[in-house]
Amino acid sequence: MSVSVEKLISKKTTILMVAIVLLIAGILFCISPAIGEQSAGIVIGIGVLLVGLILAVKDFLVSKCLLTRGVILGSIIAALGLYFIVDGSIVSKIIGIIPFILIVTGGCVVADAILLKTVREKNNDKKFAIELTVGIVAIVLGILILTVPFFRKALSVIIGILLIAGSVYYLIGMLKKEKGEKKPAKAEKSEKKEEPAAVAPAKKSTAKKAK
Repeated sequence: MSVSVEKLISKKTTILMVAIVLLIAGILFCISPAIGEQSAGIVIGIGVLLVGLILAVKDFLVSKCLLTRGVILGSIIAALGLYFIVDGSIVSKIIGIIPFILIVTGGCVVADAILLKTVREKNNDKKFAIELTVGIVAIVLGILILTVPFFRKALSVIIGILLIAGSVYYLIGMLKKEKGEKKPAKAEKSEKKEEPAAVAPAKKSTAKKAK
């Protein structure tokens, strides 16, 4: 594999690309929920498509075979990215499901809290109160997102902030890994430089003995 191809499909390149995609999508959501929901799907789709292609091409160049796990998985991911690009409204559809997920999850948590109090741990009032509160908050939040436009906009902004935070997290992780890899390399170079200095005195002592 050539150096240029290795750089193109390296893990560092993939992480950087994912971070940029998350950052752009997050900014779009923060600027305007409507723009974010319409455009983020295409942006994320392009990122997913590129990641899938990189995975498939990298595995193919190594194995020289099309029927490998990496090639198949990469092709599936690339196809998912194409679907996101073609159907740009997929993100808004996913966001539309979130309130229902909150309501259903909240209902399950409330039911579990009731079972905890009546069947499993009747004396555990603290755990019961925490579970009941979390469940009720989830249900109320889901209903508010469905009925009040402000909460729908707030949800989009929160998603944007989370995407930007994810981008920053990936970039910081990549930079830390680079620093960690550079330190051992520097240590090896310094050890190699010190080796000749340690050998030189031994040669002088052997020369004196010969005289």
